[in-house]
Order: sequence, then structure tokens, then C-alpha cells
Amino acid sequence: MQSLCVLLKRGAALGYSNLPRIFAAGLFLIVLDLCASNTSAQENVTVGIAGENFSFLPFRVAEEKGFYKKHGLNVQHVRIPGANVAISALVSGNLDYGTHYQVTMLWGVRGLGTRAIFSTASKQMFSFVVQPGIQSVKDLKGKLVGIPSIGSLGYKITVKVLREVGMDPDKDVLFIAVGGDPNRAQQLRAKQIDATMINPPLSIVMRKEGFKLLLQASDYVDVPLTGLGTTVKKIKDNPEQVRKLLRALYEGLQFVRSNRKETVEIFSRWLKIDPAIAEDTYELAVKTLSADGLMSDESVRAAIEIFSDNPKEVENVALANAADFSLLKSVIKEYPKKKLR
Repeated sequence: MQSLCVLLKRGAALGYSNLPRIFAAGLFLIVLDLCASNTSAQENVTVGIAGENFSFLPFRVAEEKGFYKKHGLNVQHVRIPGANVAISALVSGNLDYGTHYQVTMLWGVRGLGTRAIFSTASKQMFSFVVQPGIQSVKDLKGKLVGIPSIGSLGYKITVKVLREVGMDPDKDVLFIAVGGDPNRAQQLRAKQIDATMINPPLSIVMRKEGFKLLLQASDYVDVPLTGLGTTVKKIKDNPEQVRKLLRALYEGLQFVRSNRKETVEIFSRWLKIDPAIAEDTYELAVKTLSADGLMSDESVRAAIEIFSDNPKEVENVALANAADFSLLKSVIKEYPKKKLR
């Protein structure tokens, strides 16, 4: 519709020289009214964005490729790093949708009326980056492992992975809290730590610097990374708006999965990283993306488990209070079973 408006306006501006003047003037007014109506029909929607990495590419692509506007939405991405701030804004109605995915599910099972409704990355993208001399998991015994902080997602994923590969994280390694990915990378370079979990593209940069990617967290733990959440109230009161947003994100997700070249260009331009790093990041990270935005019950439970410190909460969890994919399932049925372009 936008492109049609542009063409019609251009023709009107030229005076439609082949038409009678009165008819051309009337047509011009109709065009202006039609295009104004099209603009005003765009619903304003706010989406809280938790970070800027590969798992958020479907949101970026939906914006850049015009999928939001295609489905009648004027979406504003609002950067909100803090999960509690974002969820509070969601619950109070000051934010329409959010991407602090695991916390959205946790608050849902605690009775606060939040639900996960779309998954962009169904698994974690962490790589276990280690010093060049470490060749196997056994070599980690007695080594210093850098983490963001005790209790953080990076710490919990590291603990789960170490257990999965047969190590006792309480006895076999020594954890040291050194902050975010850039800080831990610097500690690796300075040989102050021996290993740490790092997300791409920084993990790819470290590999190019000579460090080893010993293993991928996605091969050992089934914990979702990123997705979209909202409130039960939003789902009940405005299901069509929710469907519109889900359509745009579904198309964004399928675009990322099936259009490698352009996705790499968008990713490189967005985060201002070297195209070669963007290309290698795509190769590593695309495998962790959801196929269709849906998530298994096991993944929902794993997400709650890793963020909850209450065993009874996990044991008695009602998964329906954490996620609601009913509208997404209806949206998926609208699309043919082939890759979107």
C-alpha cells in the first residue's frame, strides 16, 4: 500500500497530464485521503528489547523489511536491559510487549498474568571459550572459570553444561565473577581466567584471536534464549493486534532462517561488525533459532527451572501459566509450508 501511495502521489504531482483537469484534481484528493487513511490505520505498539544480538534479529528484520507496517503496526523498539523494570512496565500497561523471555514465564507461573507467546531462539548461543592449551573437557579440572555473577544466567548455564559433560562444578572448577562478556573476554586475553561462556559475535572474535570454542551450550541444555511476551489482558482484549505482531515476527524469523546473505548484511550493519564476523556468527547461531516460534513443554519447564530458586515452584508448575501459543498456532496456519521470501 505504501508503494502504491508513493506512485499515485507522484502521478498526481505531475498533474496526470493525460487526464481532464477537473478529474485529475478529484483523483488527487482521493489519493491523499486514501494514503492518509492508510497511515492513520497503523496501530502504535511498544516492544521492550532486552539486548542487541543475533537472537533479536527477527525483530530487527521485521522493522527493516517493513513487516510491521505490512501488518498495520507502527512498532517502537524500546531498549530496556533490566528484566524487572521491563516486566513491571508490561504488567502496569506502560509497555505492550517485552523480550525478557524467561522472566516473563517465571512471573506468569507466579500469578502475575504474563505469558510467553513467541520464541525467536529456542536454545542458548553461548560458546565455552577456553585458553588455547585446553583441548578437552578433562583439561578444565582445577581451572578458573569466569562468570558474570553468581546466580546469573551465564553462571547457571555453565553449571548445567559442566554437569552434562560429567564434571562436578562445585569441586572440579573454581568460579570467579568478572562481569559481562567484554570483561570476561578481556580476562581471557590477560590469562586471568581459563574459560568462560561467551555469546556471538564476541565468541567468534575470540576464536579468530586464537582461543578455542570447546563446546556449544545448545548441544547440552534445552533452555530458550529470546522471544516475545505480553499479558493475559492483552491477549484477551486485543487478540488481533497480537496476531498482527506475530505475523510480522514469524515472517522476520523465516527471513533470517532462509535469506542468509541479506540477513548477514543487516546483522553486520546493525551491530557495526565486520562482515566476515557476521557471516561466521550466522553459521554458528542460526542453528539455535526456533523453526516457527513455538516451544516445547520441556523448554518452557527448563526456562522456569533455570530462573527459579524454588524447587517446589518448578515441581508444581502449571505450564499454561507460563506460555500461550494459541494465537501463534492460528497465525502459522495462514502460511503455506514453504520458506517465506
